[in-house]
Amino acid sequence: MKKNKAFFVPFVLAAALFFTTCGLDTFYIVDPPTTVIHEPVYTSTDFSANYFNFISAIYTGPSSFNFLGTAVYYRIYASASTMLSRQSSISAVNTSGDYSAAALRMIGYGYQQLNTSAGTPQPLISDQGANVYIRLCNYGDEKNSSNEYRALIGYIDKIPRRTVSVSGVPKTFDFGRHDNPKYSNPELNALPVSGDEDFESGTVENNKYYVDLYAVAVGRDVTYTTYYSQVLHLGSIPIDASAENN
Repeated sequence: MKKNKAFFVPFVLAAALFFTTCGLDTFYIVDPPTTVIHEPVYTSTDFSANYFNFISAIYTGPSSFNFLGTAVYYRIYASASTMLSRQSSISAVNTSGDYSAAALRMIGYGYQQLNTSAGTPQPLISDQGANVYIRLCNYGDEKNSSNEYRALIGYIDKIPRRTVSVSGVPKTFDFGRHDNPKYSNPELNALPVSGDEDFESGTVENNKYYVDLYAVAVGRDVTYTTYYSQVLHLGSIPIDASAENN
């Protein structure tokens, strides 16, 4: 059966699946995550506000479509202005026209699925309607489980990591700890460099980097074709590589 791209129709049920007679198109619609509880901003100087909090997508469609869950994508930027330009470009196509256009543009810009210290679940969150907390950087003791400001993906209790690695071990977002000998593996905290797949290189001002996050619902049909929902912008944080704590 021939399949073409689906177009999102406003107010349809989440992940609606329409069957027509044999020889005609089958359309798959995946409803996006829609709720951001806390959205950090790249201009923030308050370390306690540098976390992401959202509700994962909820699927209500037929079981014949394989809903996988909610993926979280990120990209590191050297320039805030470049990041804002990309955000505007993604937002421009995040409409009820071609529902997957924003996700495909985001991925085309080099956004990567967020990794963890235990590997990369794809998508990151398989559960529906989950309250997901993400803090990328450590403020204080990263090994102290009672430290509420340690790097953590709260819902799955994993440590967030980048997609690039050192000897197979994924790097962290603790750029301010890259040359500190008190850490056993400071090279894992290395600064992003040109050529890193998750880094939009450019001129770094005041030793600050910026990380931008999006969430998107993902599913597959019986032919293993991947379908994306519209995207949900989760926010952006600054990372000061001059500071040990962020």
